Amino acid sequence: MTKKILFLIPDLEIGGAQRILIFLSNILLKKKFKIKILYLKKKNRNTFKLEPKIKAKCLNLDKETNNFFEKIKHNLIRIRKIREELKDYKPSYVISFLTTVNIITIISSINLKQKIIINERNDLKKEIPFAWKFLRFILYRFSHKVVFNQPDSNKILKKFVSTSKIYFIPNPYILRKKNSKVNREKIILFVGRLTYQKNVNLLIKSFYKSNAIKKGWKLIIIGRGSQLNLLKNKIKRLKIKNNIFFNGTSKQIEKWYEKSSIYIICSRYEGMPNTLIESMYYKLAIIGTKIPGVQYLIKNRKNGLLINSNDEKELTKNINLLLDNKKLRNKLGLNAQKTILKKGNPNLFQNKWLKILK
Repeated sequence: MTKKILFLIPDLEIGGAQRILIFLSNILLKKKFKIKILYLKKKNRNTFKLEPKIKAKCLNLDKETNNFFEKIKHNLIRIRKIREELKDYKPSYVISFLTTVNIITIISSINLKQKIIINERNDLKKEIPFAWKFLRFILYRFSHKVVFNQPDSNKILKKFVSTSKIYFIPNPYILRKKNSKVNREKIILFVGRLTYQKNVNLLIKSFYKSNAIKKGWKLIIIGRGSQLNLLKNKIKRLKIKNNIFFNGTSKQIEKWYEKSSIYIICSRYEGMPNTLIESMYYKLAIIGTKIPGVQYLIKNRKNGLLINSNDEKELTKNINLLLDNKKLRNKLGLNAQKTILKKGNPNLFQNKWLKILK
């Protein structure tokens, strides 16, 4: 009998968790699983295209409010609707992504027979509202499995979940296009959401204070987010509009990875960044912050450069180091690709998931 999988996620907007969900869905589809995706809200932005055999349904539960009682009411509605979907679809497994959806999914499945597999895709030390943190502590133990991709998350999860339920599955490289022989340009690249977490403000300040502008380099920023206007205004104030460019979301991201020479990720916290994995695959010289999800892949001066979190001076110094040393850029990029071909092998990702779903 064909096994049914029901995925749950807040939205299908282009993002790291969504990319992994789609990649996993396609793997399971090829393995003859029946796939359905539920997402809570629809945003007016680019979303991932799905295979025709994958069913997707938006529950339109995107109401936001600051009223405490309204929040409770709204989450009860979410729980009721998700429970109805579980009863109707009767999946063998339910795979949910991200903390709030994980918690709501566990509650929705009480006294039902489905096995709940929850995914944590970020740093568990990140501050979240106390109520969600408390519910995570109480409820995660009732899941069938807990999958995480941030190496340090195990230390926190094992405090309230049995170690037999906890699985570390690193993100795989997903872009499969073979590197074409193109000349690298004087481009520093950033790809990701423009939010407080990603700390793009630091990148702009360090780019401005480095020798990059003087030497004819450009900073290309691909992504959207809540800080877009703030960052544009900063660039305007610094009078560097001819040196820093916002490209929104790109459907041809591979071309930017191929053309660029340096990739910078200066996040305050992360799970395991897909964009870091992609830049490693495309042999870019990488500068990243010393956070677990980055340090799992990048070893300082071996396959990239590491800086302390939010350290503008150190980031500026390392930008200048790479600007002036093409040999170092090539060495770091080549070693980065070797690392990700080993640690991010899609077959390892697939095999670990198939083992969980036996």
